[in-house]
Amino acid sequence: MDNRDELIRFTKKGIGFPFAGLIVMCLCALVINFLPQRQALIMVIFATGSTFPIAFFISKIFKVNPFAKLPPLSNLATVLASAQFLYWPVLILVLQLTPNWFPFVLAILFGSHFIPFGWLYKSKAYYFLGFAMPAVGCVMAFGGSEFSYTYTFLALIPLYLLTCLLLLKENSTVKYAVI
Repeated sequence: MDNRDELIRFTKKGIGFPFAGLIVMCLCALVINFLPQRQALIMVIFATGSTFPIAFFISKIFKVNPFAKLPPLSNLATVLASAQFLYWPVLILVLQLTPNWFPFVLAILFGSHFIPFGWLYKSKAYYFLGFAMPAVGCVMAFGGSEFSYTYTFLALIPLYLLTCLLLLKENSTVKYAVI
């Protein structure tokens, strides 16, 4: 538990990542609604790949090192974050077979990957995003593939915004180490 508290203090609960996700989700919503489908989805794949570099720069704004080396839990955080890369083959398959369902699948896979970070960072914000993204993805799917394709990313933006605000609030109650 002490290791978790230390990781939380040094990384500010990984605050740069949900902010980066918010930026990426806004970009995804734009390209989905303004570019031809195949081009838009390829852009979404590249946009999601840019999350790590964007998060790194946002973390610098918050004066935090998102990749603090505090074994053993920083290693766990790396494994949890890296697991998301294994979702890309699924997304590429969906792109090829049923592109209208791409935003739905992304919401389910990428959203659920936040759940373990709720435990790691003792964060209700990450639990919220981890359960809310798949739930919203499912609700959007009830409207059919065209509706889901058009509106899922737009519907995820408020979830990321709320998560960022919750993390700011959570972080305001933690005493942080100087890096």
